[in-house]
Amino acid sequence: MGLTASIYGGGPFYPGSDSALPTIKESGFTTVVCWALHVRPNGDLAYNDTLIISNGQYVGDPSWGEELEQVKEGGSVNRILFSIGGWETNDFYHIMSLLNTQGDGPSSILYKNFETLRHVIPAIDGIDYDDEGNYNINTITRFSRMLATIGFEEITFCPYTNSPFWINCLKCLEQTNPGLVTRFNLQCYAGGAYNIGRVKKDWIDPLQVAMGRGFDAAGFVDPGLWCKHGDECMQGMDPKQIKIQFTKWKKDKITGGFIWLYDDIQKCGNDPQVYADAILSGLS
Repeated sequence: MGLTASIYGGGPFYPGSDSALPTIKESGFTTVVCWALHVRPNGDLAYNDTLIISNGQYVGDPSWGEELEQVKEGGSVNRILFSIGGWETNDFYHIMSLLNTQGDGPSSILYKNFETLRHVIPAIDGIDYDDEGNYNINTITRFSRMLATIGFEEITFCPYTNSPFWINCLKCLEQTNPGLVTRFNLQCYAGGAYNIGRVKKDWIDPLQVAMGRGFDAAGFVDPGLWCKHGDECMQGMDPKQIKIQFTKWKKDKITGGFIWLYDDIQKCGNDPQVYADAILSGLS
């Protein structure tokens, strides 16, 4: 497998007059992660603050499915994920409650709504988990198996801490659904900034021990960095700094990475292509 560069993005990845989907198609990024999908207490699905699925019916922008299909046609993007969760969200608590009360079969609202998502937007290759609070292994594994039954081809984890938990989730899912989990998208910014110098020690090495000699742990961990953002765009890292960091990670045999967050690239007037190049050239 070749080198990969992923980009997380929020509102700009939804249809509208300011949609960045045509731009991201030719950006050099290989994976687009639409962030964030939220699961409400009743099972409704919202993309950020926009309700998109309720009671098994799609109520979002009717053009989104086709526009995401077009993103994967003829450009650099060959993979699209939808990410659930984020800091100080309750999505995985809601998922746990719904699984406990309604189960994970076709009659449950979780199943119905994610089945609708899969049907209406078939361009989605998988679901990314940004669980930063619940950390319930039964919830993660049961929900993942439900998504696999519906037809989602892959699951990625987006941790910033608690490597033993995520590794245990992977091990459990490998027993029943080998190959379903394809990546750890490791946050190396904000609360996970300490991971920058500890990717190998805290993540790759224990993952290798847990999964055994034949497993490519280094190729499984994609670190992520935060682009320039904040007041006057003085926080975060510019493309030159990001390239330097990925060049350092290259010696650990890492093969991919991601940028957080497209919204900030857009707000700061920067070029997403330069950020994609920073990852790919750093790892080349």
